[in-house]
Amino acid sequence: MYSEIRIFLVGKVVGASWKAVFTVDEKEREKNVEESLEALQFLENEIKDKKFFGGEEFGLVDIAAVFIAFWIPIFQEVAGLQLFTSEKFPKLYKWSQEFMNHPVVKEVLPPRDPLFAFFKARYESLPASK
Repeated sequence: MYSEIRIFLVGKVVGASWKAVFTVDEKEREKNVEESLEALQFLENEIKDKKFFGGEEFGLVDIAAVFIAFWIPIFQEVAGLQLFTSEKFPKLYKWSQEFMNHPVVKEVLPPRDPLFAFFKARYESLPASK
């Protein structure tokens, strides 16, 4: 089961979210926003009321899902999108806060500001961002 979720994360969430921000074609962008929302809803349903995907401690699926907790908020701020919010996905959002505030995770994540600046510049270089 968890192997399928990891594959799903990479195949659906990461790809669609990246394309929702960095695709120039507006129709393609909208399609990828919808795919991202569907994928996030699937994960919202999977997390249920657990603290982490595997239960009380984070594991491999949580680590694979770092894209949701760390990268999607950066990308949605860069592009002005609302893919992942506490209103749309309350359980997944709560998971993301628990995960991001875990001492081990905080210790290993890269600094946010330089990454935000890099991706903001990349986004602004796209013709569709103008």
